[in-house]
Amino acid sequence: FKRHDTPPFATDATTAPGTALFQHWIRDSYVLNETSSSSSSSTPSWDPWTDFPNENVMKLYPDISDDDAARDYYTLWYTTPVDVPKEGNCRGHLTLHGVNYQPIVYFDGNMLQPYTTYSEDDATDDHDTGGMFIRRHYDLGLANFHQLTSPSTLEILVLPPPFAGMPCKEACTTRDCQGGDHNIAKSGAIMQCTAGWDWISPTPDRNTGIWDEVEIQWTLGDVKLHDVWVKVSNIVVENESEHDNDETTTTLPLGDDVRVSAWIDLTVTATYHESSNRSIDGSYSYWITPYSSHLQQSPELLESSALASGTIYNVTIDQHAADYHLGNIRIPKAKLWWPHTHGDQPLYTVQVLFRSSDNAYESRVDTTFGVRTVSSETGAASKSFTLKINGHPIFLAGGNWITTDQFLRFSNSYQRYCNELTLMANAGFNSIRVWGGGITETRQFYQAADEVGMLIYQEFWMTGDNNGRFAGDYDWPKDHGSYTRNVRDVIRKLRNHPSLAFFGGGNELYPTSKSPPRDVDEQIRMYIGVYDGTRPYVSSSVTEVGDSFDPFDSLAPKDGPYGIQREEDFFDRNPGFTSPLLSLDELARNVSIHDVKNKCAPGRNIGFQAEIGSVSHPELESLKRFLSSDALISFPGCGVTSCFQVDQEWNYLKWLPFTEQSGLDYICQFQYPPVSNLTIVTRMDSIEDYSWAAQFAQYNQYNALVQGYSHRIFDWHSAFYIWKTSSPSPTLRGSLYDWYLATNGGYWGAHSGLSGGNPVRLIFNRHDWTLNVLNTLPKAFLGTTMRWTAHSLNGTRVGGDTMSIPDQLNGNHIAHLEYKLPWIQSEQAFMPELQNILLYRMEVFYRNEYDSTIHNTRNDYYLTDPSVGSESQSRYALLGAYRKVLPRVRLQVSCAADDDSMDIVCKVDHLQKETIGIMTRFTLVLDPSMSDGSDNRLLQSFYSQNYITLLPGDSSYVKINTTNEQKQTWTCLPDGYIGVGTRKRGGFVLMVSVDGWNVEHSTILIGCTHLLATT
Repeated sequence: FKRHDTPPFATDATTAPGTALFQHWIRDSYVLNETSSSSSSSTPSWDPWTDFPNENVMKLYPDISDDDAARDYYTLWYTTPVDVPKEGNCRGHLTLHGVNYQPIVYFDGNMLQPYTTYSEDDATDDHDTGGMFIRRHYDLGLANFHQLTSPSTLEILVLPPPFAGMPCKEACTTRDCQGGDHNIAKSGAIMQCTAGWDWISPTPDRNTGIWDEVEIQWTLGDVKLHDVWVKVSNIVVENESEHDNDETTTTLPLGDDVRVSAWIDLTVTATYHESSNRSIDGSYSYWITPYSSHLQQSPELLESSALASGTIYNVTIDQHAADYHLGNIRIPKAKLWWPHTHGDQPLYTVQVLFRSSDNAYESRVDTTFGVRTVSSETGAASKSFTLKINGHPIFLAGGNWITTDQFLRFSNSYQRYCNELTLMANAGFNSIRVWGGGITETRQFYQAADEVGMLIYQEFWMTGDNNGRFAGDYDWPKDHGSYTRNVRDVIRKLRNHPSLAFFGGGNELYPTSKSPPRDVDEQIRMYIGVYDGTRPYVSSSVTEVGDSFDPFDSLAPKDGPYGIQREEDFFDRNPGFTSPLLSLDELARNVSIHDVKNKCAPGRNIGFQAEIGSVSHPELESLKRFLSSDALISFPGCGVTSCFQVDQEWNYLKWLPFTEQSGLDYICQFQYPPVSNLTIVTRMDSIEDYSWAAQFAQYNQYNALVQGYSHRIFDWHSAFYIWKTSSPSPTLRGSLYDWYLATNGGYWGAHSGLSGGNPVRLIFNRHDWTLNVLNTLPKAFLGTTMRWTAHSLNGTRVGGDTMSIPDQLNGNHIAHLEYKLPWIQSEQAFMPELQNILLYRMEVFYRNEYDSTIHNTRNDYYLTDPSVGSESQSRYALLGAYRKVLPRVRLQVSCAADDDSMDIVCKVDHLQKETIGIMTRFTLVLDPSMSDGSDNRLLQSFYSQNYITLLPGDSSYVKINTTNEQKQTWTCLPDGYIGVGTRKRGGFVLMVSVDGWNVEHSTILIGCTHLLATT
């Protein structure tokens, strides 16, 4: 812990100490280094702080369910010295922000009981009945009681969950492994997936331990402030009205220059720790300022920068815990908070100070908030839940989220969260679903979401897999009171975050009359009403197909599927399923879709898609960190569909086949010579070929997925969430970037399909080859033209056209153009026996209503003759031949750093006359000639575009950004290039690696000054 000895306002939260398993790793780190060394590397690679354990490491540790000894092994004492302030009238307060499952706290040998911050609770009760997500507060007493033993000693014994459950240990199995034997759900407020799931191996200690922040604060005297509540009650656009309105304005204008008057209800909670019954008289002061990370300012400085401030006198504190309403306060000239796809994310800070009349007692608390409204409606056409921010419907393009690390090692890392959410935002996603089998995320996560502009759908901790629907029991958890106390505290902890959009009761719970248990569901609704009062709540993500489906109880009747699909199928209603949907009972009775009477009922289609999953394959550089050299050369063969046919190490990473039910293998479609018969065991020629084909296949897959769900915006769909986008562990299924935050081809396919969040984008319908122009903002743009060209793989243009598009592209609308893209029949000189492939490049041009600047978005597609169909196993063999037979394309690349931002800008030119540069990849690396052969990528870097196509004569720019922390290590070397450290001190030269499907590999030095020509 850090020191906390600057009264009266010192608050310095520490990094989380970590779980029990993590503590054992640290202790055993030397032995683990020896064990984790894979045969692909001659040097130990295991670092408990920054790396991920392989299967050999995990086998060293028992599962908590093995026996009592294993349970004792993960029941740890956490101890630390605490420096006590010299001022004897300072009182200490300990807050544990996240402990799994139940802590027992001693301070200087005295056992402490947690105190409540809720006025409705009895102050003498022991309120800690367990739970992973509730904050626990302890009174450490006055400083002068501890000075004789300074430094004092804090000791915390953490008891594991009462029901840990038996895990599913087999990497490949036919039995249900969603939550092990499902008994973990008895514990309630816990991370169910720690018992294992079909996408993650079990966590041996179930993440027992102190997983979130530990905070000690010393206040002057016996009053402690908690939980400022900022509730936006009314917003009026300035210049429209100088008078208060009775109701919040329904629809607020877009625009980063819009200023509003916002009225907020300001409430603060105070606890009083005097053992006598006397009351304390004093005053509350508050200051509302633009957000700053420098919160500890004097009242004088706060007053000078405050947008609003005030003091409430004659306050009396005489209860153990009470809420104090400080008034309905006007904030003038405020700016609205929007998701990043719609506008800026201005934030504000409110600080509240209590000071007693005799100046003996003083305490301060602060919080960050944004000005915005949130609501929901049932879409008129989609008949599904539709989220509204500031009165405007928001089409949610999102990803499912578990947490950033299986073992919760980064739960206190704002930078890690910010990096992941920035990756999502850069691709064009605007929402995250925090899944009910995972965790409630930390305040660092939500702070990052506030600043990045992501909308969060936060579920509580139940799943249909373990809470009765598919297995387990409807009445679980065992202790409903403990569960709902965790819920209550989560609501109060997160309510000021503008990024938090709505709550969900859990994942795939059904029927809602039983799951969540009725008393639990009613209590959740009551707590949201009392402690929030602004956000929507739905009991379950999905319930059941049929006419009885209620859109007020759940978001959709069904979710999924989770495997690879034909690209054109994503443009159908209910991709992967029938339209209309049929219930399990109807399927069992062989009911035809034609016999369904109300085909457009909400329960017959998926309007809000909470989970749609597909394949995933990391880049080869990451795969080499996950797998041994023996496993790398044992990559799956063509047409393999069963985990029993795959290497054990691949199974440990939850391998998901790229083969659909018909037997079509999407990786081996790129094989050259082409695969003609999957009944014969065939494989790609190398792991390099296999990995590149996997990048290509998932690029196509996720590009089609996001465009398919976008092409009937608010007509068929109001939201879609990919299962999953994040990767809490190394995995071979369901992620767009890996645990090291290295993106894959799927990420860049989604990025292209979403145009990186550009509001106007072109949608190419793979099903009928029609063209569409989508506008995702609630304002009109002026359309100009749409242009397409077709090229053979040698770069020759074989066709094209330019057409007008609607003069006005209406907001939240897609214009379905009356134009069908033709297939261009052309001669194929190279490998004429193979199915022809053409590159279609499509661009749309538009401008703002009050701006003459022309904007454009562009998409590239590798297409085959639609009359032949997409089921040919040799469909992309011509691409394979361009990779295997022809010489690699040489590109001319130069890179330099911008003087101001230190972002790296690379200009790439394709000067050769023949052959397209296919899937050209840029990677920021350390000089490979000076490395030890290990992964030399500089990860946690962000690219404006990647996996790009370059026609002969093309020029393009790629902008590379990275964290400020990494930039601070950069230096300009004497030869004019950027280095990390210095060569004399063992530093490296920073470079950009360029390669691709058929692109010759090169590494480019980065100049210290910016390029003369930039976009």
